[in-house]
Amino acid sequence: MQDREMIREIQRGKREYLNVIAEKYYDDIYRFCCYQIGSSQDAGDLTQETFLHFIRSVEYCHSQNLKGYLFTIARNVCVDYFRSSKSRRDKETNFQIEDFSEENHRQEGRTYQEEYLITVEQLAQCLPQMQREAVVLYYGYGFKYREIARMTGTKIGTVKSRVRQGTEKLRRNVNREDWNA
Repeated sequence: MQDREMIREIQRGKREYLNVIAEKYYDDIYRFCCYQIGSSQDAGDLTQETFLHFIRSVEYCHSQNLKGYLFTIARNVCVDYFRSSKSRRDKETNFQIEDFSEENHRQEGRTYQEEYLITVEQLAQCLPQMQREAVVLYYGYGFKYREIARMTGTKIGTVKSRVRQGTEKLRRNVNREDWNA
């Protein structure tokens, strides 16, 4: 069943489709939150909060792209997390990006798509936050410029510029490492 059909069914009262949507998108939202926050424990909490926000707003959801809608909610949840003064103090004094390669997954092995996403996230760590976010959403999750602009509240041209500049920085870094190897 397509996402739009599931949303219509939920809006008609069939709440069991909420579980289907959560199962379908949980891992992507979790990885995104983990990438944004840098902590797998906090990312789990923020992923849950993302789906709670979705459940509360599903009656008003008219999105053509459910995955993009969920990522927008997750991004806003992460922004709110960093705005809280306690979280900001904690992160300033004890910020560590966890190694995604050692992250405990619910599944035994990773798919090619998961490995690709992890690689994109690791490569993008050297970029400024705004470029990193645009590059990961574009290459890692496959969102279009228009969708990223909507999620981040920026113009399409800004997103294109961030992706292009981030890609160029990554290319220069990779070329520099090739010469040094």
